[in-house]
Amino acid sequence: MEDSDHQPTHSGSLIGSNDDLLTEILLRLPVTSILQFKSVSKHWRLLLRHRHFTQRYDTLSKSPGFFTTDNIYVPYDVANPTTPLFRSLDFYPDPHGIRIVQSCNGLLLCRTYRGSIDARKYYVFNPTTKQFAIVPRLPGGYEVRKTIRFMGLAFHRTDCVHYKLVCICSLESDDDVELFQIQIYSSDTGEWKICPVTFRTDCPVFDMGVDCNGAIH
Repeated sequence: MEDSDHQPTHSGSLIGSNDDLLTEILLRLPVTSILQFKSVSKHWRLLLRHRHFTQRYDTLSKSPGFFTTDNIYVPYDVANPTTPLFRSLDFYPDPHGIRIVQSCNGLLLCRTYRGSIDARKYYVFNPTTKQFAIVPRLPGGYEVRKTIRFMGLAFHRTDCVHYKLVCICSLESDDDVELFQIQIYSSDTGEWKICPVTFRTDCPVFDMGVDCNGAIH
């Protein structure tokens, strides 16, 4: 007769060795659990980071709501409203206050609300884990920082570590059409990199950027 005390362990081994069954279970879990389970083993981490899983997870999962740039939480289901993870941006004692610039798959890009350009800081805040990072300033000092026209965040929620920031800066131009340059920050390297290609546009409006399908729109 099989010992009943060993049945749960045996069942767990069967599930753990069957990637298809394991995937179907993991697809139904909240993102906080997904982030925790990435540390179970190297095999689980690779499974959870695989494109097949991340694409299906994005399709099946539902967000309970979103934060606006005015720090207002709006639930998607008005009949059954959810509770916001926080009600104020007090994760860092910025003397000039903090406002939300953009949200992306559970992370918030924030910046100093008031104050001079030289005093302005950018933050990446995770309201689920309450962790945050101060974004390193663009190289070049004040002369470069005052040319920032857009700052956007790109992050995939099944990646518990790395994100990228896209910054658009204006450059001096000899004509009436503005010239722009893109710099990209990676939390993996901790460095800003300048894209070698510049561009022009007659309608330089870069507000309210959204990360979708691997690109900033």
